[in-house]
Amino acid sequence: MRLPLKEKGKNPDTIILLNRFYDNIKDVFENSIKNNIVTIDTKVMLGDFSVIETASFDPNKIVTLFQNFEKMVNTKTTNWQIVPVQSTKSDDIRRLYFQLSLEIEKFYFYIYMGIQFHSLLYYQIDKQVIQISKQMRDLEQLNKSAKSEITIKGDQIIKQELEKLGFKGVDNTQLFEELFTQNDLTKNLIEKASSIEEEYPHIEKNNDQIVKLKKELETMIIEIYHIELASLDQNKMLQGENGMVIYVDFEMIKNKKTKEKTSVINFEKIPKETLDAIKTELEFLYELMRNELKT
Repeated sequence: MRLPLKEKGKNPDTIILLNRFYDNIKDVFENSIKNNIVTIDTKVMLGDFSVIETASFDPNKIVTLFQNFEKMVNTKTTNWQIVPVQSTKSDDIRRLYFQLSLEIEKFYFYIYMGIQFHSLLYYQIDKQVIQISKQMRDLEQLNKSAKSEITIKGDQIIKQELEKLGFKGVDNTQLFEELFTQNDLTKNLIEKASSIEEEYPHIEKNNDQIVKLKKELETMIIEIYHIELASLDQNKMLQGENGMVIYVDFEMIKNKKTKEKTSVINFEKIPKETLDAIKTELEFLYELMRNELKT
């Protein structure tokens, strides 16, 4: 089950304990993120060469924050297990996160903490961006014109060859049937039409130059990172919103061998010794986060 719990009619002390833990670590986590994300205004160039001002932050600072906390968890406890900091990309969406888990007897906690943000690509403000883009457009236009000429000449050659073979004035349906059934004729016409391309060697040279210019232009791309410091749950994260993400699951292990779990828990039947152990571990993690989740 996902914290905070809203169910009624259960052991209120246990509900209060779990919900207080969730609220406490959520506050610590989100305050830590807010303190470590510093946005800087910067000017960038769009694809139409106009210049705009936008804000960006450094994700590496958050990576360092998470990695430092990961080290502290591994150093100070063996009960809590932490998965190393993960980074994922999907289109323009980026995620940085870590995961914690805890087993106490037959009860299991899973915690996800991270940020989701957007990565936007712009050009550096550089005259070369405009110059290179213009060169590419000019070369592409030259190739487009040359290919149009090749098509016209190819059609003329095919028409002349067909007339020599007695197909002048033949309707398209009959002509198609002849070409479909006479492979040698079709092959011969294609070869003659294709030979025209040899008269335009600059097309290949232009293509090579365009590839080279594209690579040069790619070196002038900069990545801008944008985040809203809003609280997100798992659903909002999956919908692509950006912000700070934390969720905590509390489950009971039905079978330790298969790791099968259930969210159906009878709170009244949790032994006091188990609740005390849970309370100790939750307080430990909260204090560790409060003291160590910072750069």
